[in-house]
Parts: sequence; C-alpha cells; structure tokens
Amino acid sequence: MSPAPRDPLVIYLLTGCSATGKKDVGFAAARQLGADVVSMDSVKVFRGLEIGAARPSAEERRGIDVYLMDQVEPSDAFSAGRYLAAAASAVQEIRGKRRLPLFLGGTPLYLRALLRGLFAGPPASPEIRARLREEADSAGVEALHRRLAEIDPQAARQILPRDFKRISRALEVYALTGRPISELQRLYTHPAIDGTFRVVGLRCGPDLARQRQEARVERMLERGLVEEVRGLLARGVLQGEAAKAIGYREIAAHLRGELSLAEAREEIVRATHRLVRKQEKWFRRFPEIAWVERTEGSGNAELVAQVVRLFQGE
Repeated sequence: MSPAPRDPLVIYLLTGCSATGKKDVGFAAARQLGADVVSMDSVKVFRGLEIGAARPSAEERRGIDVYLMDQVEPSDAFSAGRYLAAAASAVQEIRGKRRLPLFLGGTPLYLRALLRGLFAGPPASPEIRARLREEADSAGVEALHRRLAEIDPQAARQILPRDFKRISRALEVYALTGRPISELQRLYTHPAIDGTFRVVGLRCGPDLARQRQEARVERMLERGLVEEVRGLLARGVLQGEAAKAIGYREIAAHLRGELSLAEAREEIVRATHRLVRKQEKWFRRFPEIAWVERTEGSGNAELVAQVVRLFQGE
C-alpha cells in the first residue's frame, strides 16, 4: 500500500462514461492508495438497485469501506444538495480514520457539485412549477427553453432543449428573484468540500465504448435484472427517479407487457448510448480531468498504474 500524500486534504476522484470500467480500476487504485471509496453514482444511492447499478460485490469491496450507496428507498428522492452534504460527512469520517477519500462514479451533476459547489437558490414554488408544467404540456418544453434563452442565454446554452426539470427551475428562479440563475450561481454558490481534488477520467474510443456498453447490458440481463425489477415492482418501491434509471425503466415496461424482452434490451442499449453522449458533453466542461485511455489491449493493471501515478502527481 502506498503511503498517504503529505497533503491530508487531498481528495481523489475517478470518473468517466458508463461502461468504461471505472469500478474495477477505481477499487484497485483505492487499495494501492490506502483510500476508501465514496460512490459518485445517482443510481447506487437507492437501496435494492443492485444489478442495473453495477454495484460492487463483497469481494470487490474487501478491505475498503464504501460510502453513499443505499442511502434511500427507490421511492424516495435524493437531490444533488443531499448528495453533497452526505459526501462532506463521508470525507470527514474517512479523514478521521487517517485514510483518504476516492470518489468513484460518472454522474455529472454530482461531479459538478463536488468540483464547483452547489447553488441552493430560493425555495421551490409549487404554483410556478404547476404553471410551467401546464405550459410545457400545451406548447412543448422547447417553448420554455426559448423563453429561457431570452432572459438567460448562458443558462440556456448549458441546458438541453427538452430538459424540463432544469429549464423550469431556471425560469422559476427568475420569476422569484428577477435575476438570471446563471448570475446567482456565480455569486451565491455554496463552497465545495474542503480539499485538493485530483481528478482522473477513464475513457475509450467510440467503437470500443459501444462494444463495452452492449456487453454491459448483456451482463445485466444474464445476472437477473428482470427478476430484480420484478421484485422491486412487487414491493411497490420502484418509483420517482429510480423508476427512470436505465435498465429499470425498460424492464418495467417489459413486465407490464409493453415491450418484448428483446425490445427492452435494445431500448436499454439505445438509452445507454444516449447517456454516454450526454456524459461526454458534460465532461468537456471540466478541463481539470486528466484522462487515461482504455484500448482493446489495455489490461486493468496497466490502467490502475496510470491512474495511481496521476493521483500521486507523477
């Protein structure tokens, strides 16, 4: 095991798109560095979402404490604000053990909260949100996005035209404060976790990426994703954000008779490809990420060695 760096406030962070192999590389790197793992995955926070979330096995976790998995029931909500607060507590606990935190995952919203801080903003207004929902239903989400572009071009450039959740929040903030959300985010962002982040990303070329994504979907199905979803539905807990998670949404549709299993598989593959394209766009906003390339011939030991060297500043 490598000795801890002189800076006790160092925080390691390994990210990358879905199916790049972050889990295997991250846990091996944590073992070498004497670090504990803090999950940076918006699906792993839900209890019972095991196979579709690619949760690490007991053997993979051996000797490493893992934080921020199994935080809430699938029927509950878990915001970026809750994540950041829980992450700060996890980092404090890990440091108390004289170990180092290694954040591991690919959820861009959590990455942004960790590296840039989080803008809390005014409390939600149910009345404004209901009105915006009605407008989106009648005129389309794109119409709301065009309105946002008129009052806050910077925010509009950063939000996809059909991302109703973020568009409506930006419009809501403007209605409540009279100021663009992009301006308020610059002025009133909560500080991120205290420490020096060393950020590494794992990526691969498009052909290998698609191959790995499709192989991951096959593994999920082979390991019993259908039965896992069936059990969650029987308990009545697969609701809210958890019900929209890739793999769970499509298999639930299959179990309702809306898709054949083959159609569900294809939908999962397509959704994974869309997710990866979205992740790639997000990651371009973080120039501090030092990228490690996975190729057809890359072995995990080689990748782990590269990641550890970057974490140690070599």
